[in-house]
Amino acid sequence: LAGKDVSWETRRKNMKNVCMKCHSEPYIDSFYFQYDGLIELYHEKFAKPGQELMKLAQPLLKPVEFGNKIDFIWYEIWHHEGRRARHGASMMGPDYTHWHGTYEVAKHFYSEFIPELEEIIEDNISSPDPQKAEQAKKLKTKLDEILESANHRWYINKVDPTEDAKRKEAQKKFKERYQ
Repeated sequence: LAGKDVSWETRRKNMKNVCMKCHSEPYIDSFYFQYDGLIELYHEKFAKPGQELMKLAQPLLKPVEFGNKIDFIWYEIWHHEGRRARHGASMMGPDYTHWHGTYEVAKHFYSEFIPELEEIIEDNISSPDPQKAEQAKKLKTKLDEILESANHRWYINKVDPTEDAKRKEAQKKFKERYQ
């Protein structure tokens, strides 16, 4: 494969040269600023925590690949929705970036992935097998840590009061403007 050893930095520089055929440098820089921001958001908020949780859950699951409900949930979040978000951003497709990407990533992360992890923990934390019980405790500790983080604490109703006040003020202004 001719390009397999080409670094991402070189690939980006080459792509920017293509973009320059039709667009200005500030436009291109703005695009990459937004693109990098979305990629970082996806990785830091969903991909990295999800991978950590899946690694901790693995010893509590059936050993057969895709033999567990959570295997499919994670695959959908990581591959389908996450890929659509990242690819949508790279191709300037807001519908794919958001509605078919980040919205579905978040929806499935909170409405399916987290509840499934909680069920796995509950099913194993009192296991007569001490290794499973210990692994369930480790998984619970990591899940609690992630949900207490700034990216996820809203889910457990622990929004910082200052942030909560800012959000309420923004909602009030929005309603005043559009009602």
